[in-house]
Amino acid sequence: QQHGKMARLFTSAAALVAVSAACSISSANAFAPLSGATATSVSTGANVDLTDFLSDKSGSGYNMLVVGTYAADFNAIEYAQRLRYYLPKLQEAGVGKVGFLLNCEADAAKAMCDYTDLSMTSPVDILIDPLGEVGRQFGVGRGWKPD
Repeated sequence: QQHGKMARLFTSAAALVAVSAACSISSANAFAPLSGATATSVSTGANVDLTDFLSDKSGSGYNMLVVGTYAADFNAIEYAQRLRYYLPKLQEAGVGKVGFLLNCEADAAKAMCDYTDLSMTSPVDILIDPLGEVGRQFGVGRGWKPD
């Protein structure tokens, strides 16, 4: 019963984020909290501008960004599990590219992906923000790191 409620909640939230991001973000009018925010792609090591990530039209469908906590946090692990499970349904709903942002170092993100069997490459791009600066703008905890 509880699992079903959480699954519906995650699906609804993910769809809402994907649709709202796709509808409200343009390169000229970036979603304010993400304006100028960057993270690092674990798979490529490249610095990623999050506004550009969400407004990129080179792929198919909407782009989605999941802002998670630190990699060892139970909530982040659950987000990864749900993302892996619901990814086909999200793609059917028009989500083309997904970013999963974690407040950790690359080795911790890789370990979490191994643990949850979540791919770190297309369509999911695992992004890291070791200082948790982006997540803090959305009320996401930095774990054991002081605020």
